[in-house]
Amino acid sequence: MKKFLSLFTFALFAFSAVTSAQNLRFGVTGAMNVANYSMSADGISFDADSRIGFKAGFQMEIDAPFIYDGFYFDTGALISAKGAKMSTTVGDVNVEWTSRPYYLEVPMHIGYSYSLNSSGSVQFFGSFGPYIAVGLWGTDKVTMADESTKPDTFASDGIKRFDFGLGLKGGLRLFDHYRIFVGYDWGLINVAQDDDSKMNNRNFYVGASYLF
Repeated sequence: MKKFLSLFTFALFAFSAVTSAQNLRFGVTGAMNVANYSMSADGISFDADSRIGFKAGFQMEIDAPFIYDGFYFDTGALISAKGAKMSTTVGDVNVEWTSRPYYLEVPMHIGYSYSLNSSGSVQFFGSFGPYIAVGLWGTDKVTMADESTKPDTFASDGIKRFDFGLGLKGGLRLFDHYRIFVGYDWGLINVAQDDDSKMNNRNFYVGASYLF
């Protein structure tokens, strides 16, 4: 993992240096997350309820006309609140669990935009690519027999801090500065600490951006 992060950091700096002469735009972005887990243990899938969260931070777009006119790179640094809610019964005791992790998330998408009018003030765009995320903090809530505890989300019996996956985003560019979008992220890393279990992040989001 350390080697992967080092290579990613080097690639990001190299990418920034190569594209420094290209048209670069930056701004702020925010979205509502509808997060969940895809979970299974011993080959049996489990259902969980979605948790409403958010993602917010800085966004950067870099035009890539050397690929083809209309292509661009989309990246940034976001705080993203994910997780899920689940209820189960252990013996005669009802157990309710809410996972509440907060990640630093870096998407690395390649996108394409297409003008919907002659002035170019309204454009449709779509982007796709990987993301990496590192857990910053989190406090779960576990209620059992009317007693609640709040364990650390990333404790040894919680979930792993590192996540990696693929994301898809689409929406409209309005009057050059504004973006409205929907998107979905598929976590590819098993974040469960138990090797016999499988837990992958899933996240649908709706948001907006303003680029200077």
